[in-house]
Amino acid sequence: MSSSSNPDGSQYGRLAYWDQRYTDDKEPFEWYTNYNSIRSNCHSHFRPNGKILNVGCGNSLVSEDMHFDGFNDIVNVDLSGVVIQQMIDKTQALNGLTWQVMDARYMEFDDESFDAILDKGMIDTLLSGDNSIESAQKFSSHVARILKPGGIYMCLSSGIPNERLPMLNNQDYSWDVECVPIAKPVISEVEVKFNLEEDTSCYWLYICKTGGDDEEG
Repeated sequence: MSSSSNPDGSQYGRLAYWDQRYTDDKEPFEWYTNYNSIRSNCHSHFRPNGKILNVGCGNSLVSEDMHFDGFNDIVNVDLSGVVIQQMIDKTQALNGLTWQVMDARYMEFDDESFDAILDKGMIDTLLSGDNSIESAQKFSSHVARILKPGGIYMCLSSGIPNERLPMLNNQDYSWDVECVPIAKPVISEVEVKFNLEEDTSCYWLYICKTGGDDEEG
């Protein structure tokens, strides 16, 4: 299924599209930006020995980069079995990276399984597909369920704060939410200024912390 047949982006919610895409193009692809752009935030909010979930991992280099940067336990999930097998084959020598086929809307992990969850475009993908609001709500409810007390959900999104914050500041999740502008890849030397409500010159990193304290403080 080609993107030209679905110009509205709804193909992003369909397994057939992703399987074909990863079959046709095995080169790593980064949604929005690379690990270096969020590295300082990861070190500020993720523990090196914490259990981290990278949801909607695709064939991004982010988990490999995090592994070499000191994060020791990263579980990666994606809907596409094609890309998961590719990543298993590629990273089999890297201890601490595991890969599973899983639908982000129906995650099968136990409650309070993870210290942190990284979402690099996942919620945006769900919001561009069929039954978008319902899909995003299902995903968010699982995120809240599988995070430990004091855990962090870090979401890199193209959605501006006045679009994303009402969804993330949901009383069902009880998250404290901070939003941080992340510059898009540089195409000009002109200084970029950010507007929290309207700016599309940047991406947004939403850092959501669950209530309570984790066991390690």
